[in-house]
Amino acid sequence: MEWNEQVEAARSANLAEYFQNNGYECELRRDELHVKGYGGLFVNINTGGWYCFSENKGGSNAVNCLTEMLGMDFKTAVAELSGSAVSYTPRRKDISFSTQKKELVIPEKADNMRKVFAYLCKTRGISADIVSQLAHEKLLYQDVRGNAVFVHKNGSGEIIGAEIQGTNSEKRFKGVAAGTADSVFAVKIGDPKKCYVFESAIDLLSFKQLANQDKIQNSVLVSMAGLKPNSLKSIAEKGIKIYSCVDNDEAGREFEITNGLPSCRKVLVDNGVKDYNELLKKVSLPREIQKEPVQKNAAEKPEIEKTTQKKISHGRR
Repeated sequence: MEWNEQVEAARSANLAEYFQNNGYECELRRDELHVKGYGGLFVNINTGGWYCFSENKGGSNAVNCLTEMLGMDFKTAVAELSGSAVSYTPRRKDISFSTQKKELVIPEKADNMRKVFAYLCKTRGISADIVSQLAHEKLLYQDVRGNAVFVHKNGSGEIIGAEIQGTNSEKRFKGVAAGTADSVFAVKIGDPKKCYVFESAIDLLSFKQLANQDKIQNSVLVSMAGLKPNSLKSIAEKGIKIYSCVDNDEAGREFEITNGLPSCRKVLVDNGVKDYNELLKKVSLPREIQKEPVQKNAAEKPEIEKTTQKKISHGRR
C-alpha cells in the first residue's frame, strides 16, 4: 500500500475496534465506547468520532486521536491503525505512552460563582445552603469557563483531581480534570462507617438534600464521575460498607451485580426516574429552590425511600 493510501486508511480506521482489540480497558455505553484512564475519552461506535472531556477536544480523525490522546508520533499512529506495524502485538498497559501518568491540571478559578449557583440551584434544584457549604469548604468553585468544579482531595487535604460539570443547559458537558486518576469527589458527614456511591456530584448532592439527615450521619457520599469500581478500592479496604446509588438503568444494574453492592435504587424505580436529581426535581415544591431536607422521620433503608414516597404521594407513578 502506498504511503498516502496508508494514511487515508488510518484516518478512517475503526477507532473503537482498535481500542477494543489492543488491550485498552474499555466500557461500552449504548453507542459509545469509554476508553478508561484518559480523562473521559469516548468513541462513537457508529460514526468513529471521538471526544475527550478533560481535554475538551475531539474529532473524526482516528490518527489525531492516537497522536493527541495517546502520545504516539504520526508514523506510529498510522502504522497502528492501518495494521502494518512491524511488530504488531496486543498493546498492554505497560506500554510507556499508555501508562504515563498525566500531570494534574486543575481548571483556573473564576472570581465569582454566579453561574454555578444559578445552574445548581435553579436548574438542578439543589439547596443554596448545600452549595454555599461546599464552596466554604473549598470543595466546589466556578472555573473561568463557567463550569462547576467539584474538587477531589486526599486524606491530607491535598487536591488530587476534580469532576467538572458544565453549567450551560444548552450545551451538555461533564468530565474530569486532566490527570485525575481513581480519586473521587467525597462529602463526609461525621465519622464515616458507611458509604453511598453515585455516578455524579449532582446526584450526590440531590441525595444529601432528600435524605433523612439522622440516617446519613457518620457516612461518606462519593461521586465516581461515572461507573468506576476501581475508585472505591481504598474505601472498601477501610472496612466501610458501600451502598450503590447509581442510575436506574441497565449500566447501573450491571454495576451493582458485578461489584456485589446493595442497591438504594428502589426509590428511583418506584417513582419512575433515572437518578436522584430527577427524583429531587420531581418531589420539590413549586419553588425554584428547595432549601430544607424533605423530612426527618423516615424509617428503614434506603434512608431516603419512605420520606420521598410520602412527599410525592400525589405525583404520577
